[in-house]
Amino acid sequence: MAEQFTGDFIVIGTRDGSQSVTAEFDVYKGAASTIVAGDIVSVNGGQAGYVLLGADALSSDDTWIGMAVSTSTETVAANGTVQVMYSPAGLILRGTPTTPGNLAQAIIGTKVTLDVNAGVQTVDENDTTKGVMTVIAYDATNETIDVAVPFQL
Repeated sequence: MAEQFTGDFIVIGTRDGSQSVTAEFDVYKGAASTIVAGDIVSVNGGQAGYVLLGADALSSDDTWIGMAVSTSTETVAANGTVQVMYSPAGLILRGTPTTPGNLAQAIIGTKVTLDVNAGVQTVDENDTTKGVMTVIAYDATNETIDVAVPFQL
């Protein structure tokens, strides 16, 4: 059964049916609570040893972690933490496509990137140049897309 969070994705399961793992990761100071449960999280390339909210065009150039299951606790002045769910086999997440009109059989099996617009994370089913998330299903009626998100640490 899918778990709903306040962010942009829900957990459907893992790619191989195994149990997912949740671990605490450090978030670098600079803003308050930048990650909410349901957001995709990646390694912070600017601050070694920290994670951050997955950014627009998150791709194979970045290191993906998984999906936040808590709100991050960092502030402007202090580092914080966030709980992140991941699976070595890959999490199956359900989100919204950037362009719902593109939901068609031809996108199944393609590797796509993350799109972020006005703080909302969607699956960019148009961007397959450096994709990491693999499209495994879609629902054109409800305008949702299911993707496998790898754990890359």
